[in-house]
Amino acid sequence: MRGDESKRLTILSRAEKTALYALPEFDDFQRIEFFAMTDAERDLAFARKGMAAQLHCLLQIGYFKAKYAFFRSSLGDAPTEDIAFLIQRYFPGQASPTQQVSDNDRYLPRKAIAALFCFRLWSDDDHAGLLAKMTRLTRTDVSSTFLLAELMVFLIGQRIVRPGYSTLQDLIASALTAERERLEQLVESALTDDSRDALQQLLVRENTLSDLAALKQDAKSFRYRQMGLERQKRLTLAPLYTIAKALLPGLDLSQLNIAYYASLANFYTIYDLRRFKSGQTNLYLLCYAWQRYRQLTDNVVEAFGYHTRQLEDDTKAVANQQAVKIHNERQQATPRVGELLLLYVDDSLTDVTPFGTVRHRAFGIMPEETLRSTGKLLTSTPVSQMDLRWQAVDKQSGLCTKNLRPLAISLNFASSSASGKIWLDALEWMKGVFASQQRLSKQPPEDIPLRTIPTRLRSFLLDFDTNGKAIGLRGDRYEFWVYRQLRKRLDMGDIYLDDSIQHRRFADDLVSMEAKADALKALDIPWLRQPVDTTLDALFIELDTQWRAFDAELRSGKLKHLEFDQDKQTLIWHRPKADKDKQIQQGFYGKLQARDIADVFRFVNERCNFLSAMKPLQPRYAKKIADEDSLMAVIIAQAMNHGNFKMAETCDIPYHVLEATHQQHLRPATLIDANDMISNFIASLPIFPYYSIDMDVLYGSVDGQKFGAASPTLKARHSRKYFGKDRGVVAFTLLANHVALQTELLGANQHESYWVFDICYNNTSDIRPTMITGDMHSINMANFALLHWFGMNLAPRFTNLQTQLKHLYRGPGKNGYGDFLIQSVGEIDRDLIVAEKTNLDHIAATLGLKEMSQSVLVRKICTLSGHHRTRKALFEYDKLIRTIYTLRYLRDPQLQRDVNRSENRIESYHQLRSTIAQVNGKKELTGRTDLEVDISNHCGRLIANVVIAYNSMLLSGLLGRYLTTGNEKAMDLLRRISPAAWQHLHFLGHYAFRDKRRPIDLESILEGVVLTP
Repeated sequence: MRGDESKRLTILSRAEKTALYALPEFDDFQRIEFFAMTDAERDLAFARKGMAAQLHCLLQIGYFKAKYAFFRSSLGDAPTEDIAFLIQRYFPGQASPTQQVSDNDRYLPRKAIAALFCFRLWSDDDHAGLLAKMTRLTRTDVSSTFLLAELMVFLIGQRIVRPGYSTLQDLIASALTAERERLEQLVESALTDDSRDALQQLLVRENTLSDLAALKQDAKSFRYRQMGLERQKRLTLAPLYTIAKALLPGLDLSQLNIAYYASLANFYTIYDLRRFKSGQTNLYLLCYAWQRYRQLTDNVVEAFGYHTRQLEDDTKAVANQQAVKIHNERQQATPRVGELLLLYVDDSLTDVTPFGTVRHRAFGIMPEETLRSTGKLLTSTPVSQMDLRWQAVDKQSGLCTKNLRPLAISLNFASSSASGKIWLDALEWMKGVFASQQRLSKQPPEDIPLRTIPTRLRSFLLDFDTNGKAIGLRGDRYEFWVYRQLRKRLDMGDIYLDDSIQHRRFADDLVSMEAKADALKALDIPWLRQPVDTTLDALFIELDTQWRAFDAELRSGKLKHLEFDQDKQTLIWHRPKADKDKQIQQGFYGKLQARDIADVFRFVNERCNFLSAMKPLQPRYAKKIADEDSLMAVIIAQAMNHGNFKMAETCDIPYHVLEATHQQHLRPATLIDANDMISNFIASLPIFPYYSIDMDVLYGSVDGQKFGAASPTLKARHSRKYFGKDRGVVAFTLLANHVALQTELLGANQHESYWVFDICYNNTSDIRPTMITGDMHSINMANFALLHWFGMNLAPRFTNLQTQLKHLYRGPGKNGYGDFLIQSVGEIDRDLIVAEKTNLDHIAATLGLKEMSQSVLVRKICTLSGHHRTRKALFEYDKLIRTIYTLRYLRDPQLQRDVNRSENRIESYHQLRSTIAQVNGKKELTGRTDLEVDISNHCGRLIANVVIAYNSMLLSGLLGRYLTTGNEKAMDLLRRISPAAWQHLHFLGHYAFRDKRRPIDLESILEGVVLTP
């Protein structure tokens, strides 16, 4: 992303640049804190000659404490409040100096000031080493925000004063240029003439690439026709994938960068790709072939699993219905059969009574035909449940042949276990039979792969002669049986696919610690930073302390929120009460003048210029500027489910302009950047610190929100509980201090806990929460461990404390635990954690380098054998962290209240998102493909953040007023008002984007507004 007036790379927005490089804006408390000088600081300042130089030095020291940076400013640039404060404290009775500070007095003290705080100034000698570090990091992630964040962390860690903005721009731009040139040279030198020709064939016609690359061509369901198209795409891409598979591993690219370059091939037009250097274009196309082929493989695998499970469920349901029917028929027949039996002992019927009379009376009890069928039913051998299941399979054999056979034949399964290879041999045998246009039922029994028909199923899968000898195979049943075993072992991890993203072998996904040593050192992951014994010693000491304190406080009755029933061995929990802030919030927003969402959107953009992130994909150095009015219109249209056509009918912008703007500018990457700019802007507002639940810890919360899907896509799944007969998706969101930092689109069938680490670690905003709250869906067997490895803490809101007692463990070799009121359920295996440290390091490194997402990692770990040592070690470490947190949660009612408040905030945000999505009637996301639905979700988050930013500016305006007057009561009320409110906004109506006659004036809106409890 490049600025419009400079050839330098644009890394920071105006708000971000101001936050880093503008003079700090202190309130009264901050002036007292940062301008309180130690003796050494006073001596340094008063060693300067003249009051002006001394005063300027004091300013520099205070500002350096706040931002660890120096600023190009004179006394005249400093806020008058800061000057007045310093004169009153250090120069009482003297007037403000009028003379200018010389350049020597401005720059010479900097080295000494930095040394006071163990920092040193940036020098040209640092440039080469830092550039090399940045260049290495580009192999992990080429996004400028990631590189800047790592650069800032490194400078602070090395105690180096950060250089000017232009230096940072040049460093990151040079690193990106070096990485691009490296890749172009490697690609060009590795490609053969035949490979180049094959890649160039993608650029021959416009529809050639769009048929393969555009995600709008994704399958909309797992039906036969859609999956046929997916298989055809795999066949078309197979030659290019073979080239990419041989070439890309030698380029030392992370999976994240491969996905990024692949997305460029998807979004760029054929015309743009032809204009690039051949090395650049070929890199994009190779990454695209690599990524797209594996996505298509995953789609086919998911379809195979979906249809297999559906057939299993359907046949089981049919068999159960048939069994119930037979059982009911037997029950209904039993009383009347009893009446028939009583005829034999009826005294009114003598031995000389004609049999015809008896038959006549019997037919009166049960009609002749019913009697015949009932007799056959009761005299025949009862049908077993297994018989009914296989009979149901016979009726579904057509679906098995139609849906499952082409999917299984197209996939290249592999296995490293003996049990898995048995079923792969069976699949290969079946492929050979089908390829020769033969039927399985015609194959001789001796050709059937060994050990694929268990003894208990021989009577169901084989045909026998009168002598009990197998003479044939029941082909439809056997085919279904093999597919069922393949799906089962695929879920277990015994079978895998090399050319896949989700279904590769677990060990193949882990990175080499030696090959990635430099990159890992740069990431500075806490788990990898210190010896395992040091980490575990501290944790087990904390665990023992929490256990003993909890038992002592529970016995003494100090825990007023808990009661322990010793007879029933149960814990009674008095939950924290909910905050009663809604009335205050409604009272405040009810006094405000209502404004249109378009006016609010424009007002927020004027303050933080977030629309500047909406860059169209185009050749490098192009300077096309987006139309802000059209951008506002298409974002609102997507967020509120209007669509461009309906928006054109209700606004002052024509449809063709909206459609062109949508196609050129709306992408997940640009929308994420725009959201980050708003988030960082909100963080710079004076009210933001007042949102903090705990001044020492920044709380974040994660949760999923259900949305219906306007059109069927692969990710949209059925869920009767949430969508009835329709389909839907889940918008999984990370929130901190009311600001939506990140969102991820999940299927309704996916467990939210698999994405907790991903959404936190991939947060690209400057707001970095370290305490992550969530509901019970945020918990699995690994999340406590994974977040702790990376310096974060999972803090779920428990709904039942009695249930959590089943997850309390003790450390090894601890005495005295047997007398505790509440007993641990087991002992944590410390030795196993220590022994598996190397393998755990591989997992942490893989996650840190973004070579594998947590969602894939956790699913694969769960499929490993229960005896797998690395799996057990990870779960043991998770038990350790979870037990420490649970004991703290049990002991500390304030922690419970804080977690509860954090969760309430994301619920309030969900109400705002729901209101935005339902403007057009239904709570759903628009889009015909998963990509378009994802864009709709990001647009909804953008509008929500715009609303939160606007409300935060209103609250900041009131905060400034009350800070001036020192009204502590009013400031306390401000803390209790959520910015996730919309009653003072108009979301619906005729949108006037080009009519700017009603600008927003915060002062006039807040005039006369007084907070009252």
